[in-house]
Amino acid sequence: MQRRAKTWGRLVVCAVLAIGLQACALAGVAIEAPPDIYVLTTPDSKLGADRPRLSLLLVVDEPYAPAALDSNRIVYQPSPNEISYFANARWSDRVPQMVQVLLVDTLDRSGKFQAVGRRAAGMRSDYLVRLSILTFGAEAGSTDAETVRVVLNAQLVRRFSDEIVAGRRFETVAQPEGRGMINVIGAFDRAASAALGDIAVWIYDEAVRATLAPEG
Repeated sequence: MQRRAKTWGRLVVCAVLAIGLQACALAGVAIEAPPDIYVLTTPDSKLGADRPRLSLLLVVDEPYAPAALDSNRIVYQPSPNEISYFANARWSDRVPQMVQVLLVDTLDRSGKFQAVGRRAAGMRSDYLVRLSILTFGAEAGSTDAETVRVVLNAQLVRRFSDEIVAGRRFETVAQPEGRGMINVIGAFDRAASAALGDIAVWIYDEAVRATLAPEG
């Protein structure tokens, strides 16, 4: 009986210790706050009434991005050769997917094309838009304020022949209007909107030019 009582006593002590360790682990998880999630807004269309609606179908491919940009982390570059990320802040999606959705929405809301979609949706199209995200981050400046820089390389491809009919590099910058992460995100929003708005106009003009020109 005495040996049995000692055994039960040890089991009870072990159980209490295990519960205590689990409680400490759960408490540690609960203390860590989840990151703030940020989104960017679709830019207003720069395609005015002077440009008629085109009976063209467009597909936007998911942009290529280097590994450092192919995530939902928000990039901060303290120097040209160093990449870091803002702590406790994330985009709502991976940067390539976010940029793709924004460009599709920008082109679609312009009302200047018969239809616009993502390539993954399997839609047939006249032209394919390919993007490469070269820079999408905040950079340390000569003062305490960061500069947000967005650099995108765009190609317009004739879908059936896979011919690149036009290509161009787009670069925009914006300064935060104050301190804090929300102002950094505001600068991202302005820089991305300017770049995507310019790309939408360029796509329209190049699609018109390519459609009127003979293939070859």
